Amino acid sequence: MKKIQFSLFLFLIIGSIHTASAQFVSDLKKIETTVKNERAKIFHQILNQTKNPQIIDIRTPREYAAGHLKGAILINFYDPHFVQNIEKAGLDKYRPVFIYCRSGHRSADAIATFKKLGFKHIVNMVYGINEWNRLLLPIEKGMPARNN
Repeated sequence: MKKIQFSLFLFLIIGSIHTASAQFVSDLKKIETTVKNERAKIFHQILNQTKNPQIIDIRTPREYAAGHLKGAILINFYDPHFVQNIEKAGLDKYRPVFIYCRSGHRSADAIATFKKLGFKHIVNMVYGINEWNRLLLPIEKGMPARNN
């Protein structure tokens, strides 16, 4: 009789854990995407306050080489494999992703793609690296080790 009670107890515990974990995963999927459209100065401040930021430069390789944000991953918006390149980059969809381009037009268009791919926190630099450069904020030059 004790074995039956113990087995029933164990079954209930395991069932509860499974239900709770399934609910947690379901809740994560329901998190709405937040999009912050920020000017370069605020973008820079948020970036500096974020541990291990995920920075995405969606310009062309030539634009990237001329000057980019430190740590930025190049994912060319005009590449026909843009979506696949985002997926291959191994980004965490639940951590903020910082996107920028030259003037803000491409990054504004790219927001829909990042949302569709399930990114939950997007920070977009509205006037792009043009405004960043006008404010004399730091940039690096050269190509990345891994070119997408």
